[in-house]
Amino acid sequence: MAYLALYREWRPQTFKDIVGQEHVTRTLRNAVEAGRTGHAYLFCGSRGTGKTTTAKVLAKALNCLDRKGPEPCNRCANCQAVTEGYSVDVIEVDAASNRGIDEIRDLREKVKFAPTTGQFRVYIIDEVHMLTNEAFNALLKTLEEPPSHVVFILATTEPHKVPLTILSRCQRFDFKRIPPDEITGRLKEVAAGAGIAADEEALLLIARAAEGGMRDALSILDQGAALGEMKVTAGDVHNILGTVRVDILRRMTGYLAAGEAGQALRLVGELTGMGKDLRLFAREMAAFLRAVALERISPGDAGGGVWGDALKNVPGAADFSEERLIRAVDILIKAEQEMKWGSLPGVILELALVKACRPEITYDLTSLSARVAALEEKLKNLVKYQAVQSFPEATGRLRQPDSVPDETGARCEPDHAGGVQAPAETNPKETGPADAMSEKLAGVASGGEAVPGVSLDLVRNSWGDIIGALRKERPPLYPNFTKAVPLQVQEHCLIAGFPEGEDLAYAMAERPENKKYFEKLLGKFLSGEWQVIYKFYQGEIQMPAVRVEPANDISRRFKGKEVIPEDDPEGSLFDDWDD
Repeated sequence: MAYLALYREWRPQTFKDIVGQEHVTRTLRNAVEAGRTGHAYLFCGSRGTGKTTTAKVLAKALNCLDRKGPEPCNRCANCQAVTEGYSVDVIEVDAASNRGIDEIRDLREKVKFAPTTGQFRVYIIDEVHMLTNEAFNALLKTLEEPPSHVVFILATTEPHKVPLTILSRCQRFDFKRIPPDEITGRLKEVAAGAGIAADEEALLLIARAAEGGMRDALSILDQGAALGEMKVTAGDVHNILGTVRVDILRRMTGYLAAGEAGQALRLVGELTGMGKDLRLFAREMAAFLRAVALERISPGDAGGGVWGDALKNVPGAADFSEERLIRAVDILIKAEQEMKWGSLPGVILELALVKACRPEITYDLTSLSARVAALEEKLKNLVKYQAVQSFPEATGRLRQPDSVPDETGARCEPDHAGGVQAPAETNPKETGPADAMSEKLAGVASGGEAVPGVSLDLVRNSWGDIIGALRKERPPLYPNFTKAVPLQVQEHCLIAGFPEGEDLAYAMAERPENKKYFEKLLGKFLSGEWQVIYKFYQGEIQMPAVRVEPANDISRRFKGKEVIPEDDPEGSLFDDWDD
C-alpha cells in the first residue's frame, strides 16, 4: 500500500476527533441528532483548521447506514466510501479550477438526481470565493431553494469575497485557529500512534510554527520523522524551518534591553554566517518580545505555553520597560515587512536593531518619551554630583551644596577670583567621609589648590575659542555647548553649568563619547588632563567680554597666565599686547 502523509492518515473521522472547533462540532452534532440540518452551510477559516474535514464528517453522518447518535459509524459502506473518496452521493468541487458559469450550470442539472445509496446528495464546494460573479449568480437560485435531498457545504478562506446574497442563504461557521496547546496534544497522539519519538521542545516548536493550522503541524512532524529516522528533535525542527534556537532569541533580548547595539549586530553576523533567514529571524524576534511583554503585563498569558520555559529569567527583561518592549516589537514588525521587498534585508534588520537599542536616535513620540524618561532618571541622580551652591558672577543661585569637600573631607569655599581656597587645617578625627564629588576631584590632581595660572577667569576668557574649536571639529555638538558656561575650576577639574531647563543640551554633553572629547579639547587649551562635571544653574552668569583669536594663539600666548587682570575686567589691555 502506498504511503499516506500523516495529515491524510490521521484525518479525523468523527466530530469528537476534530480538534479546537468545539463551537462548530457541537452545533452540527446537535443538528444531526435532532434531524434539523440545513440545506446550505458556509465554513470559513484559515488553512488547516478542519473545514473540509468537518464537511466530510457531516456528509458521512447524514448518509450513515448504521448511525447511533450524531456520530457516523465509519463501518458501513457509505461511511467507507466517503472516507476513501469514491462516494457517488458526496461530490467535491474545486472552485479554483471549476469557477466558470458552465460548471455551475452543469451542477444545477445534476442536483435534480436523487441520491444513489444514501439519504442526501452532499456537494462540497471548496475555495468557493474563487467562483466568478456569473457563476455565483447561476448558483444563487439553486442554493436558495435546492431539492430536499441536496445539502451544499461551501468552504473558503476568504469569506469577504463571497457575495452577500450567497452568505445570507447559508448557515455560517467560522473556524478559529487551533490553540498551540491543543496542537501539541494532537501531535503527541499522532506521534505515539505512528511510532515517532518526538521531544517535547520539538513539538512546541512545531505548534508555534504551524500558526494555528493542524495540517501544517502534521506535515512538519512528518518531515521531521523522515529527517531523524522516526526521531524528532528540536534541532531537526530548526533545520527544517530555518528558525533559530530559543537561547539566541534570549541573547538578543538581553542585548536590546542593555542597549548593546554592537553585540546585537555581531549576533546578526553570526546568523548570516549560519545561513539563517534574517526575515524569519525578525519575525521570531518580534513574536518572542511580544511574549515577554505579555508575560510582563499579564503573567501566564504569553501564548498558551507555546514558549515553554523560555520566558523564565530572560536576560535583561527586568530592565526592559513595557514601553520599550512594545516599541521594539513595532520596529521589528515594520522591518520584517520592509525586508520582504528590500534589496538589502540584512541592512534593514541591523538598522531596526540599532533603533531598538537606542531610542534616542529616532524622533517619533515613543523615542522622545524614552529620552525624557532618561533625562528624568539623570535628574534624580544629580544630587550625587552637586558641589557648588553659588558664584559671585551669578544673579541667581545653583542647586548644589554650599561648599565642595576636598579629599580630606574639609570644605573648599569659592573665592572671588573664581578659584577655590585651600581648606583650613582640621583634625582628621573630626573629618567626615568624602562624598562622590570630592573623590572625583581628589582623583584628578594630588594637590589641594587650584592649578597654578589656570583660573576661572582664564577659562571664561578662553571659552569662546574653546567652543569655536568645537564648532569646527564637532559641528553637531556646537548648539548644545553654546548654552554651557564655566562655573568653577579646581585641580584640573572644570565644573560647567547649563541653564535650568536645558535638559537635552545637558544630556548630549553628558554622553560618554562627547564628554571624553570635550575633556581632551580642554587639555589642548589649558594643558594637562582635565575632567569636566556638568550641572544645572539658576539665574544668569555674567561672562566677561573677550577678544576672539584663533585657538592656537590663545593656547600659545595665554597658557599659564592671568588673561584678564583684576584691574582691567573689560580686557582693554589686549589692544596693546604684542605677539
